Amino acid sequence: MRRKRFFIATLFLVVSAILSPLLGADVLAYRGDNKGDSIVVSDDIFARLVEFDKQQRLAVERRRAINDSLTALAQVPPERVLRLACVGDMMLGVNYPSPMLTKNDGRNLFDDVREYLVGADLALGNLEGVLLDKGGVPRYGPDSENGHMFRMPQRYAQRFVDAGFDFLSMANNHTIDFGVQAINSTMQTLKKAGIAYAGVQNMCDYAIVERDGIRYGICAFAPNKLMCNLHDLAFGERIVKRLRNELKCDIVIVSIHGGAEGATAYRVTRKNEMFIGYSRGNVYAFAHRCIDAGADLVYGHGPHVVRGMELYKGKLIAYSLGNFCTPIGMRLNGRCGYAPVLVVELTADGEFRGGRIIPAIQSYGVGPKIDATGTVIRELQNLSRSDFPESKLVISNDGELSVRE
Repeated sequence: MRRKRFFIATLFLVVSAILSPLLGADVLAYRGDNKGDSIVVSDDIFARLVEFDKQQRLAVERRRAINDSLTALAQVPPERVLRLACVGDMMLGVNYPSPMLTKNDGRNLFDDVREYLVGADLALGNLEGVLLDKGGVPRYGPDSENGHMFRMPQRYAQRFVDAGFDFLSMANNHTIDFGVQAINSTMQTLKKAGIAYAGVQNMCDYAIVERDGIRYGICAFAPNKLMCNLHDLAFGERIVKRLRNELKCDIVIVSIHGGAEGATAYRVTRKNEMFIGYSRGNVYAFAHRCIDAGADLVYGHGPHVVRGMELYKGKLIAYSLGNFCTPIGMRLNGRCGYAPVLVVELTADGEFRGGRIIPAIQSYGVGPKIDATGTVIRELQNLSRSDFPESKLVISNDGELSVRE
């Protein structure tokens, strides 16, 4: 009996020592008499023990939920970021009326910038001219002062392949330099080379490119006859919506060839622009309409100089990237020689995540060369601040693109 009492008393002391600090009171009472020994729990303390047990169970469940959430989070792959490399006008050399080609038949024109094009998930630019070895109907006579005509050898499609281009816009005024035969030749040549193209109305209104599980929809517009019409904002909206909604593209990109031309045409006026008597469109209104319709990125060319950039509804619009690889037949002095590569970073669902301006510059007879002074970065900084003060786009001194908080 004494041994039993000793055991019960010891149990009482141990349990009381454990629970009293938790419940803040003496939770047990020990009663021993001739009739026996017992440990008594009061009703109040019993209720508190039940509540304590409940809280402990809730704590365990909460801890388990937190651990499950952390485990699930650890299994989510990091956000995928796509890098799109965009450039302006390219005309590598001509074979009409007489050959004017560069050293080594143009094989080295892109050497200095190739890594930025090949390293991108998608590389896009503007084909300023046609690919045709001979024939076609020249728009002007060989001695005409009305304008230049650009007919490139068909083998030059390989130069674009080697540079890493996935898409070339045909929507520009020089696509019609040699008539329909040249347009057909250009499309066939690019198709054979594996390069997507768009911009000739009713012939190639858009292109779809699939890379690494991403479906890109690309369309191109210009204010010139036969081209997908930059003046028709409703038409542009329909093309963008079709790519987004009907054709289920993950990323929709719009290329614009428009705005006034020349060394003084570096401002975005937000109005219809003219050049030597021709209407060159309102690139500001057209770009905004495309973003409203669902485009993720708009990039431009045509003025032969760079123009400012803005973020509109969180989407990047680069109004002109100027000349990129035009070593023969174009003015390259001053602003006309700036040749940036614009690398844009988007998520797989089209959200802007930043980017970078790769500064390059051109001189006669050679392709774009990296410019260590970063002149075009400063130009784009100034123009973007001047023309779009309301935009949240930030361009750092080393060309990084980010969003102002």
